[in-house]
Amino acid sequence: MIRYFRSILPSRLILLVLLYLALRLPLIFFGFPTTAPELLYMLIGERMADGFEMYHDIYDNTAPLSAMFYWLIDLVVGRSVVVYRVVATVLLLIQCLVLNSTFNRHNVYGSQNYLPALLYLLLGSITFEFDMLTPLLIGNTFVIMSLPYFLTLSREGLDSHRLFVGGFMLGLAALSYLPLALFLLMGLFAVILFASNSFRSFLLTLCGFLFPYAVLMTYYMYVGSQQFFLDLHLLRPWRFNINFLLPPDDLAILLAAPALVLLLGLLSAASLPQRLVFQVKFQQLMWVWLIVSLVVIFTREEVSAGTFVMALPAVAYFSEYIFTSSRKAWILNTLFLLIVASVVLLRYRDPLKIDGLIALEESALLLPQAPATPANATVLVLGNDRSYYIQNKLATPYLNWRLSQRHFAQLNNYEAVHAIYLNFIQEKPTYIIDKAGMMQELQYKLPGIFELYSPTATPGVFKLK
Repeated sequence: MIRYFRSILPSRLILLVLLYLALRLPLIFFGFPTTAPELLYMLIGERMADGFEMYHDIYDNTAPLSAMFYWLIDLVVGRSVVVYRVVATVLLLIQCLVLNSTFNRHNVYGSQNYLPALLYLLLGSITFEFDMLTPLLIGNTFVIMSLPYFLTLSREGLDSHRLFVGGFMLGLAALSYLPLALFLLMGLFAVILFASNSFRSFLLTLCGFLFPYAVLMTYYMYVGSQQFFLDLHLLRPWRFNINFLLPPDDLAILLAAPALVLLLGLLSAASLPQRLVFQVKFQQLMWVWLIVSLVVIFTREEVSAGTFVMALPAVAYFSEYIFTSSRKAWILNTLFLLIVASVVLLRYRDPLKIDGLIALEESALLLPQAPATPANATVLVLGNDRSYYIQNKLATPYLNWRLSQRHFAQLNNYEAVHAIYLNFIQEKPTYIIDKAGMMQELQYKLPGIFELYSPTATPGVFKLK
């Protein structure tokens, strides 16, 4: 069975895509409800489509290029969970094909095949979190697209433009998800391994990386949002306290199959005889990729199964050595079937009614049921409960409650109170949902704004008079 994908005939690619779609599409159309991150992304896209500026009129740290993706989707189809998940499916497929094409074109293995693509798509379907169009998934696409530009740079001056393009791709990745800027280390090692003049080549890569940032900073300077961009996104402090969205035990269950494949791949690669110099260098580069991806994963604010999408390229690369080893065919086929079975059981545990056997706590990702009222109105929630936005629109810039504390947590500061006043003068929500118990203080300090709201029959809900 596994031998079928050791060829690069078009029929193998077609079957690969069909297998991938068979795993993904049923749950995309009939599976999980809207998750909390997806609602956040749709709110950003909706507000930008209404003409509001990211960072200036939307307080959130989502990277600008990812926000542009959400804006474009909202312009075309509005709020649509299905479209978000279809786009995520297409992006993961593009990542797989670009990565496998790079492997085959540059002969990083002894033979050309679709085995890395097969394992990439299988393991990339193990959880519904890979179905979400996250900034990390968008940025990971650009990181993978940068890889071909760092290879086979042996002659000085001949392929210098490729280094600039490679750095430019990494810049786009960082503009999609800021911590991906650490993949510049991967670019540095690639330059050391493959380029003839390491210092000059890395400067070219660095210039390519900084170029999209220079363009974006120029834009924000002209629209007067440069300081907002610096405060809310670019210069925000890194937090090294790890917050697991899934319990560590549940996370270990979801990642057991990818971890086993990676371990067996590393052992198989170490047991192989000496290979070509280029292949050895490329393997060293993939070691750097794996290490950098793990560093990025464990330096982000929240860790869940979806964050490990960055490690998928390295896992797919090393997995090829398992299935091209000298082991007997029945052993390899059994291992492959076990991987497929684990993916199917984990992904379809609810439809198959085995969620009692494989019980995973995913409530931190899922939205609570939407309140009955208000509906089809403009709303501001003072607190972390975004479920009120499921059937309503956001008003005022205060989307991310943690970032909104720069104003609401400093009500004894005149500048913070004045900023709240200016934001409410421009845009007043029909309803204010007070989950933080702040309305009494706000009405006292800003009576001209908040005295316009009167309590409703629902506790904590205030309506504009």
